[in-house]
This record gives sequence, structure tokens and C-alpha cells, in this order.
Amino acid sequence: MSMDGSPMALDDLQSLINTLKANVHYTGSRALPREHFKLDVRSFNDIFQLMLKKPSCKSGVLVVFGVAYDHSVYQCVTNTEKKSDVTTQYTISDEVNDMLKSLLSNRAWTSVLLTWCIKVLGQLSSKYASFINSVDLEDIIKFWFVWPPTRHLIEMMSDCLENITQEEADSCIRALLEMLGDPHYDWVVAHMGKSFPEMIISRILFVGLHDSVTNRKETSGNPGKLAKVKSAILIVGHLCEYHLKEVENGISELYKLLPSGSSDMTEIQKGVLPFLLHMCTASLFMRDMIVKVLTSAVSFEVLEIVITNNSWIIEYYGSVDAFRIYLSKAILCLGESVEGLLHFIFSTEDTNCIVYIQEFVTDFVARTFQKLHGSRPSEDFPILSALLKPSCLDLIIPNLLSKRKWYKDTSVNLLVLLSTYRGSSVAVQALAYLLCHSEREEQLCLVYRLTNSLQPIHWGLITQSLKAALTMTLINPENSNMRLRLIENLTLLLSWENGNKRGKLSAINKVSKAVQMNIEMFLNLLSDRNISIQIVTIIAEAGMPELISDSIAMQIAESLLPIFFLSLNLRDPLQKKKAVSNIQAILTNVSSQSSVQSFILRMLIKTATDDKFGYLLGRSDESVFHQDNHVSLFEKNKKHSTLVSESHRYNASGVIGKGPRMTVKRFGDIRREDVAQNLDIFIETLTKCCVSDSETTDGITRVAMILLEILSPDVMYNGLPWPEEEFLKVTIERDLYIKKTLETQPVLWEILRVLAFNRPALCYCSVILRAPLGILMSQWSSEQQRPELLEMTSKILDLMSLGQLLPPPLTMISEILAKISPQEVAVLLRDVWSYMRENVPSPALFSKDSNGYFWRDFKDFHVETRYIERLRLIVLSNIDKLGYFYKRIFDVEEGDRKMIH
Repeated sequence: MSMDGSPMALDDLQSLINTLKANVHYTGSRALPREHFKLDVRSFNDIFQLMLKKPSCKSGVLVVFGVAYDHSVYQCVTNTEKKSDVTTQYTISDEVNDMLKSLLSNRAWTSVLLTWCIKVLGQLSSKYASFINSVDLEDIIKFWFVWPPTRHLIEMMSDCLENITQEEADSCIRALLEMLGDPHYDWVVAHMGKSFPEMIISRILFVGLHDSVTNRKETSGNPGKLAKVKSAILIVGHLCEYHLKEVENGISELYKLLPSGSSDMTEIQKGVLPFLLHMCTASLFMRDMIVKVLTSAVSFEVLEIVITNNSWIIEYYGSVDAFRIYLSKAILCLGESVEGLLHFIFSTEDTNCIVYIQEFVTDFVARTFQKLHGSRPSEDFPILSALLKPSCLDLIIPNLLSKRKWYKDTSVNLLVLLSTYRGSSVAVQALAYLLCHSEREEQLCLVYRLTNSLQPIHWGLITQSLKAALTMTLINPENSNMRLRLIENLTLLLSWENGNKRGKLSAINKVSKAVQMNIEMFLNLLSDRNISIQIVTIIAEAGMPELISDSIAMQIAESLLPIFFLSLNLRDPLQKKKAVSNIQAILTNVSSQSSVQSFILRMLIKTATDDKFGYLLGRSDESVFHQDNHVSLFEKNKKHSTLVSESHRYNASGVIGKGPRMTVKRFGDIRREDVAQNLDIFIETLTKCCVSDSETTDGITRVAMILLEILSPDVMYNGLPWPEEEFLKVTIERDLYIKKTLETQPVLWEILRVLAFNRPALCYCSVILRAPLGILMSQWSSEQQRPELLEMTSKILDLMSLGQLLPPPLTMISEILAKISPQEVAVLLRDVWSYMRENVPSPALFSKDSNGYFWRDFKDFHVETRYIERLRLIVLSNIDKLGYFYKRIFDVEEGDRKMIH
């Protein structure tokens, strides 16, 4: 209305507009009302009413309202500079906002007001941009929302978009996006995109793409120089934090523009990948998402078409090499999405794009190597850090065994790159996987390839990898297939190494060296009987470490001895021979240390006579060793405890000894010839283990002392002298035990034969000889001749003869035992006993000959008549059977020569 209260005429409206324009002065880019000019609320109400009655005036009225908002923003700026609270102060725009909001219910006004809001916000953003001190969109949006005028305009825009048709919305959004490229207006588009993501986001991306294609020549292939492209990247990157799914859908829509047929690519299709690649390098928020959508939305057929038709690469990047550099830069910044990219690469089928992808991966690895060598130690490469995650390594490492060559090559290149970047742990994990899972020779060859590639920077890879592989098999004992595969692969690698096949490894990375360094872990696997023989083969072929502690040597011996006896039961003669030979080589090696030799010899003898393996060496069922003499120390202490015992019952009938005789469990049937062969193998092994690095200690002497300790642990009566016959009553229990043991353990006779042959070792086993001999004297005196008595008596006398404990002609007694009576045998044994009692079997009686062997010279020794007279009389009494022996026995000189030989 006019000043007199009548409605305002058109002329008055034009006059008011002219007055407003006249009272606005320009300072730089800002347009501010003059200080003396006052806006009248009543006048704005008149103008609003005039616009309602005459819609033709709306353009002029909206200009006036725009000035009102400008004035209100100016007031906010002034109050901000004065540090006043602008959020609670009333401005003229509050009245105008209420008037305009009343029009939103009328759809005819909605699109008009939306277009007007877009224009006014653009003007205000440009005018007052200098008051903003941040470049972050979120900070800028918060800045404008603090001021009521701009907040009202944004809210009005949102209300308008909610109340217009799709066609009107498209038109208004185009107007909104026309402002895209003005850096001061990006906050408006960003906020509207946050409020209406489905309407705005995809359109922003298409505007950026269109601007990138349209103005490509002006930017020399660098879309980053384009204002709208910059704005699109900035806004979409900001919206990723709030509307990730909508942004992914928008990017997916761009990918759908790529050609799916063989026709030539349009300009828009050529620009899709360059635009997205630029977004990858320019926005940290976008790079992973773009790659993620690529791997899921783009098929290999489409990718093949794009790669084959590479005209767009030349147009945008000038050359293929320049494009690869640009692409490598983008990929080097990838993070979480690299896992999806790996899935994409390792799912590539046999298409023409394989060659291009492989060439790029190889080029990327080479360029990244260059960056690594030129980088600072603290410099980080996001894609390499992402590739080191377990989920990515679980994709790369298994593809080492792929049947597709380029999968293997890609995996090797990436693993070498990662090992160079972060250390040997990745290579160790990959090599351990190869050792445990390779099923073909060409797969196992990758062990050489990986190791040789990393040999200059990482030492001892094979050792570390073998340790990791053995750890995996020990952690997962139920996975017997993996364990067996590891052993088979190690065997093959050692054969290649010893045969100088499949390439060479440095000394520090040799497989044999790795086996030596991890020998303790191999010992833990020997409990698996399915692979124990193969493990022994591996240890033997690899050899022993140059320096090995006594404790490790003892562990080796303790672990190998059960395998040694198990190998005696192998049916295949070749396998048996090889297994025994390998174990002998290992035991001989570790027993060369005198400190370990006693332990090995003791374990050999004890294991040969125990219940579990004794049958392999001919032990009979009546062995005294079948009784379980082990008593828990805890149980023994309970008997003497002062504590109150637990309740228990007593059997009045009692128990005699250890109760009923237990039935001995047989571990398998074995042939007599196999027993003989096993005895030969055992004695051969025992003899080889007697070789020591010590010049003062004889291994055979150790065997004698160990055997004595096992058979006669009571040291009180274990001396070398032979006692009087009456003293046998004192040691009768021990003597019976020793005799029974010798009867049921053939291996003991073989050991005694070794001792007898290696003089004077048998002297230390004097008690083992006299114990059964004393029992035999009593048995021959009271019984008829029995084969078992005859056999044992002959064995003892032969041992004493071989060990040079008896002189001629006593050495010939065993030859006539079968032809004389039991009483006569008893008489001769007493003469032998008497001789041994008077002539102590001392090692001092032996001297070393020119060949280094100990020898007892009986050439000038004459046996007293009292020891041989009864022998002469017995022969005479049996002259019909022993006549041809007489001259041989009693012609001492001739007899001596024959006995010595």
C-alpha cells in the first residue's frame, strides 16, 4: 500500500525498485545498501500483495526480495564483525521468508521460488565469500547455516523440491548445476545433494563427465583444470561420507556408458575412464569406491572392447606409456578396494585383455620397485599396506599353485614387491605354503624362483620358511596330507640340490642347511610312523650341522632309535637297507662326540632288550623283561607317608611275588632268517657307534660297562676276580637272573662276541660270564645232558676262548662237551672256574701289537697240571670217541699255534 494506505501501483513498485538500486553501492565484488537507507517492512508487505494480485510483477518483486535478503546478510556480517549473536537477531528477511513460505502450497509458485532461491544464493555466496576462512565444504555449509537469511533460502529450496513434479525438478536441478564450477556455490549443491542424493549425485557426475569431454582440448587432456570437474569431484567426495550407496550407484551409471558392442566409441564413452581415473587421483574418498564398482559392474567383454580400442588413451594421455604412469599413480593410492581388484585380476578368463592386464601388472610392479628404491624409509604406500593384510595374502599366495601361468607370475611379482617393501615375513609365508601344498614339480620350482629373486636382500629364507611349514604341520596334526606333502617336497628339493638340478641357491639358502637348522622340529615329527622313514632320509641327506650341542645330539639319538628298530621290521629289503643305512650314518655322526656316545650306546642296548622291540632280535616269550618293574615314586612315598591313608581292603589270601605270570604280548611274527639279519644289522650299528673322537676312551669298553650295568646293577659283586665256589650261594639270585636273560635275549650273546673279539673288553664283563657258568656247574652235576645246557656252556667257553681269557688247551673244551657225560662236563667246568679264580682276567694282561690290536700272548705260557689233568684223563677214558683230539689237545706248541690262529 502507498503512504496513504491505498494499494501500491505498478509505477510505485518500479519507483521502489529504482530507489533500492540507487541506495546500493559496490565495494569490490560486494553490493551493500547505504547506511542511511532503511527498508520498510510495510512496504514489502504491499509489494507482496501486489505480486499476488498481479503475477506479471513477480520478477520485479522478487528482485526487491533479493535485496532484502542481501541487506539481512549484510546485517549478519556487521554483527559478526562486532561479535554479536546473529542467530537471535531479527532481520527483514524473516518477514520476507514468512511471506514467501505461504506460497509453497501453490504449485504454480514452487518452481518460480526454487529458481529464484538458486539465483539469490549464488549472488550471496559470491558477495560474502571473503568472510569464509575454510575450504572444507562441511565448514562452509556450517558457516552459511549460522546466518538466518541463507538458512531460510536453503530450507525454502528443499521445500520446493519436495513439492514439484519430476519434470519441474529436472529443470530446476539443471539450473542448480549450471552454477557448478563456481567454487563459492559448491556448498549449495553439496547441501542439496545431501538432502536429495538420488536426484543430485548422479547428475553431478554426468555434469562433470560432460564438462571433461566438452573442454578436453582446452585442458590438454588434464580434466583437473576444468572448474566443473573440480566442483563435481569435491562435492561427490564430500557426499561419500553420507550417501555411499547413492554415490556407488552414480559411478555405476557412468560405467554403464562404456561400449558393449564392437562399434566405435562415442566421445562420452571415451571420456568415462579418464574422468573416473582423475577422480581416483584427486579424491581420497573416491578411489576405493571407483575401483570397487569397477570390479563388480564392468564385465571382461566390456573391458576387452575398451582396452582394444585404445584411441581414447592417445587422445587423453598422448601415449600408452603416459597412460600407464597415470594409472599406476592412481592404483598406488588404493586402500581397502585392492582386495576387490585382486578378485577381479585372478578371475580373468582367457580373453584378449589378459595380455594387457598382465603387461600392466608387470609394469606397475616395476615402477613401484623404482619408487621403493628411491623412497624414504618412513614413506608409506597405501596399496602395499593393504596388500599385506591377511585377506589379500590369502588371495595372492594360493594362486602360486594356479594352473594359469599368468596368475602364478602375477602372484610371484606381487610377493617379491611386498617382501621388498615390508621384509621377509611375506616371502616366508609364501614359501611355507609352497612347501606344504605343491603337488607338481613346476609348482615346487617356484621355491627357487622366489628365493633367488629375494636372495640379494633377504638371507636364510629357506630356513625360516621350513620352520614356518613345520610349525603349521605340528599345529595341525590331523592334517596328515599336508605333512606328507611337505616331506615329499623336501625330499625332492634335496635330490635337486644334490644333483645340481633346477637351478642353484646360495649357501645360506640351501635346503640342506635349512634342514640342519630345524632338526629339532623334525624330531617332533618322528612320532608319526607314516612319515618317520622319509624324515630319516631327509635328515641323512641333509647331513648334521657342523656344531651341535650335546643335548640336541641326545635328542636325535633318542628319537631315531625307535625308528631304527621299526625299520628292522620293513618287508621291502631295499627300503629296509636304505633306512638302516641312513640311521647308521646319523647315529655314527652324533656318537663321534665322546660325551654323547655313552648315551647312544646305552639307549641302543636297552631298546634292543625291551618288550617293544626285543622280538625283532629273537627275544623269546619267557623274557624276564616282560615284567613291568616300574613303580611310581609317588605311590612308593604314599606307603611311608605320615598322612592318614585312604580306605582300602586287604585280601587275606595274600599275593605271592608279583602275582600270576603275565602273558607276553607278541608284536608280530618274524622269520628266523630275518632275526639273523636284524642281529647282524644291530651289531653293525653298535660297532659303528663305538667310534669316538676321543683317543683315550674306547667305545667298546663303554659297551662292556653298560652291559654290565644293565645285567648286574648291584655293583657289590661285579669285580673282575672269580670267587670261591661256595660264594655262589650268595649271588645265586643274581646269577639266575643273568642266566635267564642270556637264554631269552640272543642279542646279548652277539654283543658279548663283539666284546670278546675286541680284547680286552670282555674282561669287564667277567661277572656276566661267571654268573651263568656257576649255575651251569650245578646243573651239569645233577641232570642229564640237555641241548640247551650244552649250547649255553659252549657259548660261554667259546667267548672266553675268543676273548683270550683261557689258555690252550682249556680253549678246546667246548669241542668235546657233546661227547662226554654231564658229570665229566661239570668236572671240566670246575677246572675252568679254578683257573679263572687263580688267574684274574685283567685288561693289564693284554698288550698292543704292531697293528694297534690288543693281544694276550700264550706262546711261553704253560698251564699248571692241576687245571688240565682231569681233562687229559677224561679224554683218555673216552679215547674211542676222542682219540683224534688227544694229540691236538696235549701237543701244546702245535695247539698254541692253532688256537692263536
